[in-house]
Amino acid sequence: MEIVVSREELVAELALLQGIVERRATIPVLSHLLFQAEGERLSLAATDLDVSLSTGCGAEVLRPGQLAVQAKKFTEIVRALGADEVRLTLAEGNNLAIESGRSRFRIRGLEAESFPTLPKVESSSELEFPLATLRQMIGKVLFAISSEESRFQLNGALFKATDSTLELVATDGYRLARVETDFSGAGAEGLAQGVLVPRKALQEILRFSGEEPVRFRRNEHHLSFRIGDRELISRILEGTFPDYERVIARDHEKKPVLSREALQLAVRRVSLLSGERARGVLLRFEADLLTISAANPDLGEAEEQVVCRYDGEPVQIGLNPDYIGHFLGAIESNEVRLELKDAESQCVGFPIEDPEGEAGDRYLCVIMPMHV
Repeated sequence: MEIVVSREELVAELALLQGIVERRATIPVLSHLLFQAEGERLSLAATDLDVSLSTGCGAEVLRPGQLAVQAKKFTEIVRALGADEVRLTLAEGNNLAIESGRSRFRIRGLEAESFPTLPKVESSSELEFPLATLRQMIGKVLFAISSEESRFQLNGALFKATDSTLELVATDGYRLARVETDFSGAGAEGLAQGVLVPRKALQEILRFSGEEPVRFRRNEHHLSFRIGDRELISRILEGTFPDYERVIARDHEKKPVLSREALQLAVRRVSLLSGERARGVLLRFEADLLTISAANPDLGEAEEQVVCRYDGEPVQIGLNPDYIGHFLGAIESNEVRLELKDAESQCVGFPIEDPEGEAGDRYLCVIMPMHV
Protein backbone atom coordinates (compact mmCIF):
# COMPACT_ATOMS: atom_id res chain seq x y z
CA MET A 1 0.00 0.00 0.00
CA GLU A 2 1.27 3.45 -0.94
CA ILE A 3 -0.93 6.54 -1.09
CA VAL A 4 -0.82 10.34 -0.95
CA VAL A 5 -3.69 12.06 0.85
CA SER A 6 -4.66 15.56 1.97
CA ARG A 7 -3.78 16.02 5.64
CA GLU A 8 -6.81 18.27 6.22
CA GLU A 9 -9.27 15.76 4.76
CA LEU A 10 -7.66 12.88 6.65
CA VAL A 11 -7.80 14.75 9.98
CA ALA A 12 -11.53 15.47 9.50
CA GLU A 13 -12.33 11.77 9.08
CA LEU A 14 -10.02 10.68 11.90
CA ALA A 15 -11.84 13.06 14.27
CA LEU A 16 -15.11 11.21 13.65
CA LEU A 17 -13.53 7.78 14.05
CA GLN A 18 -11.99 8.59 17.44
CA GLY A 19 -15.38 8.41 19.15
CA ILE A 20 -15.90 4.84 17.97
CA VAL A 21 -12.51 3.37 18.88
CA GLU A 22 -12.52 1.26 22.05
CA ARG A 23 -9.89 2.83 24.30
CA ARG A 24 -9.88 0.14 26.98
CA ALA A 25 -10.20 -2.77 24.60
CA THR A 26 -9.37 -6.24 25.87
CA ILE A 27 -9.10 -7.13 22.17
CA PRO A 28 -6.09 -5.11 20.88
CA VAL A 29 -7.35 -4.72 17.34
CA LEU A 30 -10.39 -2.74 18.57
CA SER A 31 -8.05 0.15 19.37
CA HIS A 32 -7.06 0.22 15.68
CA LEU A 33 -8.47 1.68 12.47
CA LEU A 34 -8.80 -0.34 9.29
CA PHE A 35 -7.15 1.28 6.25
CA GLN A 36 -8.11 0.07 2.75
CA ALA A 37 -6.62 1.85 -0.28
CA GLU A 38 -7.96 1.17 -3.76
CA GLY A 39 -9.14 3.11 -6.79
CA GLU A 40 -8.94 6.78 -5.86
CA ARG A 41 -9.99 6.45 -2.23
CA LEU A 42 -8.69 5.63 1.22
CA SER A 43 -11.45 3.86 3.16
CA LEU A 44 -11.33 4.00 6.96
CA ALA A 45 -13.28 2.02 9.55
CA ALA A 46 -13.53 1.71 13.34
CA THR A 47 -15.64 -0.53 15.58
CA ASP A 48 -16.16 -1.51 19.20
CA LEU A 49 -18.30 -4.49 18.08
CA ASP A 50 -21.51 -2.62 19.00
CA VAL A 51 -21.10 0.57 16.97
CA SER A 52 -19.12 0.83 13.72
CA LEU A 53 -18.26 3.72 11.44
CA SER A 54 -17.10 3.46 7.83
CA THR A 55 -15.83 6.58 6.10
CA GLY A 56 -12.95 7.69 3.90
CA CYS A 57 -11.45 10.41 1.73
CA GLY A 58 -10.04 10.86 -1.74
CA ALA A 59 -6.45 9.75 -2.26
CA GLU A 60 -3.82 9.19 -4.91
CA VAL A 61 -3.40 5.43 -4.65
CA LEU A 62 0.02 4.48 -5.99
CA ARG A 63 -0.21 0.93 -4.69
CA PRO A 64 -3.42 -0.56 -3.22
CA GLY A 65 -3.40 -2.40 0.08
CA GLN A 66 -4.84 -2.61 3.57
CA LEU A 67 -3.68 -2.46 7.18
CA ALA A 68 -4.98 -1.98 10.74
CA VAL A 69 -3.29 1.00 12.46
CA GLN A 70 -3.30 2.09 16.12
CA ALA A 71 -5.90 4.87 16.13
CA LYS A 72 -4.80 7.22 18.91
CA LYS A 73 -1.13 7.45 18.02
CA PHE A 74 -1.73 7.67 14.26
CA THR A 75 -4.22 10.51 14.78
CA GLU A 76 -1.81 12.38 17.05
CA ILE A 77 0.93 12.11 14.42
CA VAL A 78 -1.23 13.31 11.52
CA ARG A 79 -2.60 16.24 13.52
CA ALA A 80 0.95 17.32 14.41
CA LEU A 81 2.22 17.35 10.82
CA GLY A 82 2.89 20.69 9.19
CA ALA A 83 2.66 19.96 5.45
CA ASP A 84 -0.55 19.79 3.40
CA GLU A 85 -0.01 16.27 2.05
CA VAL A 86 0.73 12.96 3.77
CA ARG A 87 2.31 9.91 2.15
CA LEU A 88 1.48 6.54 3.72
CA THR A 89 3.55 3.51 2.72
CA LEU A 90 3.14 -0.05 3.97
CA ALA A 91 6.56 -1.65 4.54
CA GLU A 92 7.58 -5.14 5.60
CA GLY A 93 6.37 -6.46 8.93
CA ASN A 94 3.13 -4.42 8.81
CA ASN A 95 5.06 -1.21 9.46
CA LEU A 96 3.43 1.98 8.19
CA ALA A 97 5.73 4.80 7.06
CA ILE A 98 4.26 8.31 7.43
CA GLU A 99 5.94 11.09 5.47
CA SER A 100 4.93 14.74 5.30
CA GLY A 101 7.25 17.62 4.45
CA ARG A 102 10.47 16.90 6.35
CA SER A 103 8.76 14.69 8.94
CA ARG A 104 9.22 10.91 8.95
CA PHE A 105 7.45 8.39 11.20
CA ARG A 106 7.17 4.64 11.24
CA ILE A 107 4.54 2.87 13.35
CA ARG A 108 3.63 -0.78 13.66
CA GLY A 109 0.29 -2.04 12.45
CA LEU A 110 -1.69 -5.28 12.44
CA GLU A 111 -2.79 -7.42 9.54
CA ALA A 112 -6.10 -6.26 8.09
CA GLU A 113 -7.44 -9.81 8.36
CA SER A 114 -7.39 -9.51 12.16
CA PHE A 115 -9.86 -6.59 12.05
CA PRO A 116 -13.49 -7.63 12.77
CA THR A 117 -15.84 -8.01 9.83
CA LEU A 118 -18.24 -5.07 9.89
CA PRO A 119 -21.97 -5.86 9.77
CA LYS A 120 -24.00 -4.98 6.69
CA VAL A 121 -27.56 -3.72 6.85
CA GLU A 122 -29.53 -4.77 3.81
CA SER A 123 -33.15 -3.66 3.70
CA SER A 124 -35.81 -3.11 1.06
CA SER A 125 -37.12 -0.03 2.87
CA GLU A 126 -35.22 3.14 3.68
CA LEU A 127 -36.15 6.33 5.53
CA GLU A 128 -34.64 9.66 4.56
CA PHE A 129 -34.72 12.82 6.67
CA PRO A 130 -32.55 15.92 7.25
CA LEU A 131 -29.45 15.47 9.39
CA ALA A 132 -30.15 18.78 11.15
CA THR A 133 -33.56 17.49 12.23
CA LEU A 134 -32.14 14.29 13.70
CA ARG A 135 -29.32 16.13 15.49
CA GLN A 136 -31.80 18.57 17.01
CA MET A 137 -34.02 15.72 18.21
CA ILE A 138 -31.09 13.86 19.76
CA GLY A 139 -29.96 16.99 21.58
CA LYS A 140 -33.36 17.27 23.24
CA VAL A 141 -33.43 13.75 24.73
CA LEU A 142 -29.81 12.60 25.14
CA PHE A 143 -29.54 13.88 28.72
CA ALA A 144 -32.41 11.63 29.84
CA ILE A 145 -30.75 8.35 28.77
CA SER A 146 -29.73 6.20 31.73
CA SER A 147 -26.04 5.65 32.42
CA GLU A 148 -26.68 2.65 34.70
CA GLU A 149 -25.41 -0.41 32.83
CA SER A 150 -27.74 -2.70 34.80
CA ARG A 151 -30.73 -0.96 33.17
CA PHE A 152 -29.60 -1.82 29.66
CA GLN A 153 -33.03 -1.23 28.08
CA LEU A 154 -32.75 2.42 29.20
CA ASN A 155 -29.20 2.88 27.85
CA GLY A 156 -30.59 4.27 24.62
CA ALA A 157 -33.53 6.12 23.12
CA LEU A 158 -36.68 4.76 21.51
CA PHE A 159 -36.84 5.78 17.85
CA LYS A 160 -40.28 5.58 16.22
CA ALA A 161 -41.62 6.61 12.85
CA THR A 162 -44.94 6.71 11.05
CA ASP A 163 -45.82 8.06 7.64
CA SER A 164 -46.26 11.51 9.19
CA THR A 165 -44.04 11.78 12.30
CA LEU A 166 -40.64 10.95 13.75
CA GLU A 167 -40.42 10.48 17.52
CA LEU A 168 -37.51 10.04 19.93
CA VAL A 169 -38.01 9.18 23.62
CA ALA A 170 -35.52 8.63 26.45
CA THR A 171 -35.85 8.00 30.18
CA ASP A 172 -33.69 6.98 33.12
CA GLY A 173 -36.60 6.34 35.47
CA TYR A 174 -36.28 9.75 37.16
CA ARG A 175 -37.06 11.91 34.13
CA LEU A 176 -38.32 11.46 30.60
CA ALA A 177 -37.81 13.50 27.44
CA ARG A 178 -39.88 13.10 24.28
CA VAL A 179 -39.60 15.00 21.01
CA GLU A 180 -41.69 14.66 17.87
CA THR A 181 -41.41 16.23 14.44
CA ASP A 182 -43.31 16.10 11.18
CA PHE A 183 -42.14 13.55 8.66
CA SER A 184 -43.34 12.73 5.21
CA GLY A 185 -42.08 9.64 3.46
CA ALA A 186 -42.51 5.94 2.87
CA GLY A 187 -40.60 3.14 4.54
CA ALA A 188 -41.72 3.71 8.13
CA GLU A 189 -43.55 0.40 8.47
CA GLY A 190 -40.74 -1.29 10.40
CA LEU A 191 -40.56 1.48 13.00
CA ALA A 192 -44.18 1.77 14.09
CA GLN A 193 -43.37 -0.03 17.37
CA GLY A 194 -40.02 1.69 17.68
CA VAL A 195 -36.43 0.50 17.97
CA LEU A 196 -33.87 1.15 20.73
CA VAL A 197 -30.82 3.13 19.58
CA PRO A 198 -27.79 3.01 21.96
CA ARG A 199 -26.50 6.22 23.55
CA LYS A 200 -23.12 5.91 21.82
CA ALA A 201 -24.66 5.80 18.36
CA LEU A 202 -26.70 8.93 19.11
CA GLN A 203 -23.64 10.72 20.47
CA GLU A 204 -21.70 9.94 17.31
CA ILE A 205 -24.48 11.24 15.06
CA LEU A 206 -24.20 14.58 16.86
CA ARG A 207 -20.60 14.80 15.60
CA PHE A 208 -21.68 14.73 11.95
CA SER A 209 -22.26 17.87 9.92
CA GLY A 210 -23.17 18.80 6.37
CA GLU A 211 -26.20 19.15 4.15
CA GLU A 212 -26.48 15.49 3.15
CA PRO A 213 -29.71 13.78 4.34
CA VAL A 214 -29.68 10.79 6.67
CA ARG A 215 -30.64 7.50 5.02
CA PHE A 216 -31.84 5.08 7.67
CA ARG A 217 -32.19 1.30 7.34
CA ARG A 218 -32.58 -1.57 9.78
CA ASN A 219 -32.50 -5.33 9.85
CA GLU A 220 -33.15 -7.79 12.66
CA HIS A 221 -30.13 -6.87 14.76
CA HIS A 222 -28.58 -3.65 13.39
CA LEU A 223 -29.38 -0.08 12.39
CA SER A 224 -27.68 1.90 9.64
CA PHE A 225 -27.39 5.69 9.45
CA ARG A 226 -25.76 6.71 6.17
CA ILE A 227 -24.79 10.36 5.67
CA GLY A 228 -23.10 10.88 2.31
CA ASP A 229 -20.16 8.46 2.10
CA ARG A 230 -20.17 7.79 5.85
CA GLU A 231 -22.12 4.94 7.40
CA LEU A 232 -22.73 4.45 11.12
CA ILE A 233 -23.94 0.94 12.01
CA SER A 234 -25.21 0.17 15.49
CA ARG A 235 -26.42 -2.96 17.20
CA ILE A 236 -30.06 -2.66 18.30
CA LEU A 237 -30.50 -2.56 22.07
CA GLU A 238 -32.46 -5.55 23.29
CA GLY A 239 -35.19 -5.21 25.90
CA THR A 240 -38.61 -3.63 26.34
CA PHE A 241 -38.85 0.13 26.64
CA PRO A 242 -41.26 1.34 29.37
CA ASP A 243 -44.82 2.37 28.49
CA TYR A 244 -43.86 6.03 28.56
CA GLU A 245 -47.31 7.36 27.65
CA ARG A 246 -48.52 6.35 31.13
CA VAL A 247 -45.83 8.54 32.73
CA ILE A 248 -46.86 11.72 30.91
CA ALA A 249 -49.53 13.38 33.03
CA ARG A 250 -52.34 15.00 31.04
CA ASP A 251 -54.57 16.28 33.85
CA HIS A 252 -52.37 18.71 35.80
CA GLU A 253 -54.31 21.96 36.28
CA LYS A 254 -51.58 24.17 37.79
CA LYS A 255 -49.66 25.67 34.86
CA PRO A 256 -47.23 28.48 35.72
CA VAL A 257 -45.38 30.19 32.86
CA LEU A 258 -41.84 31.48 33.43
CA SER A 259 -38.90 33.05 31.64
CA ARG A 260 -36.59 30.19 30.66
CA GLU A 261 -33.42 32.16 31.33
CA ALA A 262 -34.59 33.59 34.66
CA LEU A 263 -35.61 30.16 35.92
CA GLN A 264 -32.39 28.56 34.69
CA LEU A 265 -30.14 31.10 36.40
CA ALA A 266 -32.12 31.13 39.65
CA VAL A 267 -32.10 27.34 39.95
CA ARG A 268 -28.38 27.28 39.23
CA ARG A 269 -27.66 29.81 41.98
CA VAL A 270 -29.89 28.26 44.64
CA SER A 271 -28.57 24.76 43.91
CA LEU A 272 -25.13 25.87 45.10
CA LEU A 273 -26.36 25.12 48.63
CA SER A 274 -28.30 21.95 47.85
CA GLY A 275 -27.14 18.62 49.24
CA GLU A 276 -24.30 16.79 47.51
CA ARG A 277 -25.83 13.32 47.78
CA ALA A 278 -29.53 14.10 47.52
CA ARG A 279 -29.49 17.21 45.35
CA GLY A 280 -32.82 18.97 45.49
CA VAL A 281 -34.42 22.41 45.43
CA LEU A 282 -37.91 23.33 46.56
CA LEU A 283 -40.13 25.25 44.13
CA ARG A 284 -43.14 27.01 45.69
CA PHE A 285 -45.63 28.70 43.36
CA GLU A 286 -48.15 31.28 44.47
CA ALA A 287 -49.86 34.19 42.71
CA ASP A 288 -47.42 35.41 40.03
CA LEU A 289 -44.41 34.39 42.09
CA LEU A 290 -42.04 31.41 42.33
CA THR A 291 -39.82 30.96 45.38
CA ILE A 292 -36.88 28.59 44.94
CA SER A 293 -35.09 27.43 48.08
CA ALA A 294 -32.49 24.93 49.24
CA ALA A 295 -31.04 24.01 52.61
CA ASN A 296 -27.90 22.14 53.60
CA PRO A 297 -27.25 21.39 57.29
CA ASP A 298 -23.49 21.67 56.74
CA LEU A 299 -23.46 24.80 54.56
CA GLY A 300 -26.57 26.92 55.04
CA GLU A 301 -29.61 28.03 53.09
CA ALA A 302 -30.44 29.80 49.83
CA GLU A 303 -33.61 31.38 48.47
CA GLU A 304 -34.51 33.32 45.34
CA GLN A 305 -37.77 34.60 43.90
CA VAL A 306 -38.73 34.62 40.23
CA VAL A 307 -41.71 36.42 38.69
CA CYS A 308 -44.09 34.13 36.80
CA ARG A 309 -47.58 34.07 35.31
CA TYR A 310 -49.71 31.98 37.66
CA ASP A 311 -53.12 32.49 39.25
CA GLY A 312 -53.83 29.06 40.74
CA GLU A 313 -53.72 27.70 44.27
CA PRO A 314 -50.29 27.63 45.97
CA VAL A 315 -48.31 24.48 45.19
CA GLN A 316 -44.79 23.30 45.95
CA ILE A 317 -42.61 20.50 44.66
CA GLY A 318 -39.06 19.29 45.20
CA LEU A 319 -37.01 18.67 42.06
CA ASN A 320 -33.43 17.80 41.18
CA PRO A 321 -31.84 21.09 39.97
CA ASP A 322 -29.62 19.25 37.47
CA TYR A 323 -32.69 17.74 35.82
CA ILE A 324 -34.32 21.18 35.57
CA GLY A 325 -31.12 22.60 34.09
CA HIS A 326 -30.80 19.83 31.49
CA PHE A 327 -34.37 20.43 30.31
CA LEU A 328 -33.98 24.22 30.13
CA GLY A 329 -30.63 23.86 28.37
CA ALA A 330 -32.14 21.69 25.64
CA ILE A 331 -34.68 24.28 24.47
CA GLU A 332 -34.40 27.68 22.78
CA SER A 333 -37.75 29.29 23.63
CA ASN A 334 -37.89 32.41 25.78
CA GLU A 335 -40.59 30.97 28.03
CA VAL A 336 -41.50 27.59 29.51
CA ARG A 337 -44.65 26.18 31.05
CA LEU A 338 -44.57 23.76 33.96
CA GLU A 339 -47.60 21.59 34.64
CA LEU A 340 -48.04 20.52 38.27
CA LYS A 341 -50.53 18.81 40.54
CA ASP A 342 -48.98 18.44 43.99
CA ALA A 343 -45.72 17.60 45.78
CA GLU A 344 -46.09 13.88 45.04
CA SER A 345 -46.81 14.05 41.31
CA GLN A 346 -44.45 14.55 38.39
CA CYS A 347 -43.67 17.93 36.85
CA VAL A 348 -44.11 18.20 33.08
CA GLY A 349 -42.23 20.96 31.26
CA PHE A 350 -42.96 22.40 27.83
CA PRO A 351 -41.23 25.12 25.79
CA ILE A 352 -43.53 27.96 24.72
CA GLU A 353 -42.79 28.87 21.13
CA ASP A 354 -46.21 30.17 20.09
CA PRO A 355 -46.50 33.99 20.14
CA GLU A 356 -49.89 33.62 21.82
CA GLY A 357 -48.24 31.85 24.75
CA GLU A 358 -49.53 28.38 24.02
CA ALA A 359 -47.24 25.41 24.75
CA GLY A 360 -47.32 22.64 22.19
CA ASP A 361 -46.60 19.00 22.90
CA ARG A 362 -43.96 18.40 20.23
CA TYR A 363 -41.35 18.44 22.99
CA LEU A 364 -41.81 17.76 26.69
CA CYS A 365 -39.79 16.71 29.70
CA VAL A 366 -41.16 14.86 32.73
CA ILE A 367 -39.28 15.20 36.03
CA MET A 368 -40.24 13.04 38.99
CA PRO A 369 -40.58 14.76 42.41
CA MET A 370 -38.29 14.29 45.37
CA HIS A 371 -38.47 15.10 49.07
CA VAL A 372 -36.45 18.20 49.96
